[in-house]
Amino acid sequence: METECYYCRGIVLANEADDILLDDHADHSVYMHKQCGKSHDVIKERTGSTAAVEIICPECGAVETRQ
Repeated sequence: METECYYCRGIVLANEADDILLDDHADHSVYMHKQCGKSHDVIKERTGSTAAVEIICPECGAVETRQ
């Protein structure tokens, strides 16, 4: 299984709080570090009462919402 960050190619561990696995939207999986995603502007904080974030898949543009 490929576990390289999409951006920096470092190791991503899906069970770490700051490591992200996008796999709910298409026929591919994308791994990234939270900091890398923020620096490439694909992670956006949602406004409102929840602490959710929107993550845009750099492969296909699909948006996933995470708590």
